[in-house]
Order: sequence, then C-alpha cells, then structure tokens
Amino acid sequence: MSLLGADNLGIGYPRRRIASSISFAVESGQALAVLGPNGCGKTTLFRTLLCLMPAQEGSILIGGACINTMSPADIARQIAYVPQNAAGFFNFSVMEVVTMARAPHLGWFGAPGPRDREIAMGALSQVSMADFGDREFSELSGGERQLVMIARALASQAKCLLLDEPTASLDFGNRLMVLDTLVALKSRGVAILFTTHAPENARRVCGNDADRTLTISRHGAVTISSTAAALQPKALAALYGIHERVFAQPVA
Repeated sequence: MSLLGADNLGIGYPRRRIASSISFAVESGQALAVLGPNGCGKTTLFRTLLCLMPAQEGSILIGGACINTMSPADIARQIAYVPQNAAGFFNFSVMEVVTMARAPHLGWFGAPGPRDREIAMGALSQVSMADFGDREFSELSGGERQLVMIARALASQAKCLLLDEPTASLDFGNRLMVLDTLVALKSRGVAILFTTHAPENARRVCGNDADRTLTISRHGAVTISSTAAALQPKALAALYGIHERVFAQPVA
C-alpha cells in the first residue's frame, strides 16, 4: 500500500487549469522528484497534496484512505511538509523549533513532555544535528537550517516528507549535505517527494529502480517515468524548451 498517492488528479485555480491526469503512488523507502520549469505547477501540486488548495478533479490517497475523509491532525501525522524558506523561528532554539512538530500528537492545551523532547532529539540525530539543539536557529547556515527543518518534519513521526525546493539558494556543499540526508532517510523507510529545478538533484536522490521522476511542462503535460528516462537529453530538451546540443557542451 502506498503512503501517498494521486489518482487522476487535476490541479490549478478556479479560472485556470495547470495540469491534469496526475497519478502516482509512493511507498515506504521510495522517492519521487518533481521536475519542471518555473511556473509549471510544482508548488501548486504540493499545495494540493497538502489540502492547502482544492483539487480540481481526482483524489489524493494517504495510506489507501481518501484525504477528504481525514482531519488536519490525521494528515499532519502522516505527511510532513518542508518549505523552501524557514521563517518565523528566529527567537527559538533548534530544539524548540523541532519540538513544535509534536503539536499534532498533543491535545488542545497539551504541552510537549519528556517523550516529545526525546523524539525531537532523535530526529535531530537522524540528520546529524544532535549537537545543535541549544543553538539559536537564527545562527545557523542555510544548509543547517534546512536540516533542522527536515528534523522538524521527522519529529512529527510522519512517514512521508514533502519538500519544496529543499536545496534552493544553498551552496554546493550544503546542497550535497541536504540531498545525501534525503537518501539516508529513504534508506530508513521514509517516503520522499521533492520539487527541484536541477536534474542532478533528481538523479542523486532518485537513484533506485523503484524511484520515479514526475515532470510538468509549461503547458501542463505530465509524465511519470524512471529517473534515468526523465533525465535523458531529449526529454530534458523538450521539458525546458532547449536544444539537445546544450547537453554536449562543456560547463564553463
């Protein structure tokens, strides 16, 4: 059974359809990269999967159940979202930021207890940030902040992570650190869905035969295939509207 799936999903706005006929299923330990040019609908797809926008058609399934039958707290216990940019945490420590993710498991007036802090520390350990718990979030580098946000998602104990451009604005070293963390989490059974502008990011994370890459063109054409097929020069040239010969040119 898939942890997260879409069946003939249509996404967009009341007066504008962005893409349709989107069907996929992601199971434990699998990854799905979402690739496409600016404005193609990658973030809109994620917002729809998170019920932040209504689907125009089709259905979204979590653990085989239709998402429309689930409460927000139930959804948050199954799916965790990591945004492009972390904001609003500048007066908190790393441990406080991560512990906030325990909210779906607490009552209306519940406060995090020792068990919640233990889970938060375990999440930080999974991304090699256990020694940063007492640091101020605002003091961290971009890559370190992104790892903390991944730890925050893990502390929710969700089985599936959705990450919107997880390496945006990161330097080369921090980018590799975040991508390799996603690979490690996948090996531990976490399902990973992430958007990216960079084909090499899809190649690095979605390297197994069970992984897939979903592409959305500027005109809303959706293709789901093996990552190797999606990253062929001919496929990328069609996706981004460029000539195949650019892939044969050396990088300056």
